[in-house]
Amino acid sequence: TGIDVLGIQAYVFASNRLRDVLAASWLVEQATSRAKLANWGLDQEQVVLAGGGNAVLEFDSVEKAHEWTAHYTRCLADKAPGIEVAVVHQPGEGGPLAWAMRALRVGLARVKLERLPSASQLGLSVTANCAISGLPAVSEDHGELVSHRVAKLRKSVEAAKQRWRDYLPPGFSLPDEIDQMGRTRGDKSLVGFIHLDGDGVGSAIGDWLDRCIREHLPDDEVRRQCREWSEGIEKLGESVLKTIVDHVVACMPRSKMDPLLRGTPDRLRFSPYRPELLPLQPILLGGDDLTLICDGRIALDLATTAQRAFSQKKVPHLGSDGEPKQFSACAGVALVKAHAPFHRSYQLAAGLCQSAKKARRKKHHTGAWLDWHIGTTRPAATVADIRQRGYTRRGSKLTMRPYRLDQKAPKGSWDWLDGELLGPGNPENPACCGFRGDKRWAGSRRRVRMLGSLVAEKGLVERQLAAWRILDQGLSLPGGLSDDGSIGSYTPLLDAVELLDLHFRLNRKAAVPDKSSAKTSNHEEGEAI
Repeated sequence: TGIDVLGIQAYVFASNRLRDVLAASWLVEQATSRAKLANWGLDQEQVVLAGGGNAVLEFDSVEKAHEWTAHYTRCLADKAPGIEVAVVHQPGEGGPLAWAMRALRVGLARVKLERLPSASQLGLSVTANCAISGLPAVSEDHGELVSHRVAKLRKSVEAAKQRWRDYLPPGFSLPDEIDQMGRTRGDKSLVGFIHLDGDGVGSAIGDWLDRCIREHLPDDEVRRQCREWSEGIEKLGESVLKTIVDHVVACMPRSKMDPLLRGTPDRLRFSPYRPELLPLQPILLGGDDLTLICDGRIALDLATTAQRAFSQKKVPHLGSDGEPKQFSACAGVALVKAHAPFHRSYQLAAGLCQSAKKARRKKHHTGAWLDWHIGTTRPAATVADIRQRGYTRRGSKLTMRPYRLDQKAPKGSWDWLDGELLGPGNPENPACCGFRGDKRWAGSRRRVRMLGSLVAEKGLVERQLAAWRILDQGLSLPGGLSDDGSIGSYTPLLDAVELLDLHFRLNRKAAVPDKSSAKTSNHEEGEAI
């Protein structure tokens, strides 16, 4: 029996309140968790695969499978209203387990295409609408009229929060509201939606099934390998999230005398909402998928940290010859206003992740890719629409997004953009100091801002540099860029200018307080740069 939870993102992000989103995510996780399935009348041996919104179960007969499924779907309707699942039963007929599992994949894909969406009860006898979901309001929560679904979510809030507390070290906590992610008076208040997705995991599982059938592996061996690689994928996602949390914790202030998160260069800093409150909140974690919200200023740093952590672990049995396989991950980051609609922000982040995956396939690159966008978009706008309308002028591309991660930092990679073009780069090599490290650029922010307005017209950047060199001889663009600021038909200048005030890398060394930092003025503590 194969189970696939449908419309996870639409269910989780139906509300624009963080506590409702966390509760919905927890209920989705419970729908196919191995422990929960065991509590619903199954032995551990019957659960072949579970997690990430999918499950594969074994029964002695089709009748028993139907009976259990009826009980399972009724429990979902009672305890998690609104969650929909696709269920397929595949008779084994004495054949190999691997063949049945492959048939389940085909059956689930067909059922999801052929199914008719279920219509909710109209609730004609109820005249009040839920302020959160718009459904008929049948309950009351602290004076607020809510629907049956939202009432169930509110009862699961504490359990949902406890799920993420296990990743935190003692003394730290996660925000309860979106406004607690981190704000700085006088600066733009942006929240980062990060969506991370592993590359080629589904195709690797399909290749594993084909190999099991081809090599005529016995059913017990198929079960063993399936449990091991499914647990390996779950541990991979958990390890990535733990790495992100540890990365932020290492940079959090150590005392109230030094209440700043510091970045690279050292002048990049901001105060968290509270010294013990991390400026991030995980939302979804299912196998090779991870979605979290964080302070927009550290979103790209956390995304790249997660991508590098993802590629450091191996998953057993999914290699071409059954050896452990190492996967990469693509990420999409949407930097939006704090109270932008959750569902649109997530859709933008997911679309950016797909844009990164598309570039990866097009370039035949095996590593990780990253894409991002700043600002809320109009409804139904795709990433391709955004780039065509806002970043294309007279045949020239005003952005190089998406970028590939490459620690060798070749020109055009994310590490080159972050380290050499933005900076601070290498202080010993002025050509690699970047806009934040080279005094001639860092000391005149007007110059950098002007570059962003000149890139739309061909030749303007080159002419402006020639004018500046009359008074500042030897001035050149950082990162080894030519005077026109382009790489082929693309330019990274606008990408760098947009990130100048909105992105910095957390610096663990700078997180250790010193005597001088304890005397920082209140005005300096409130500045992003």
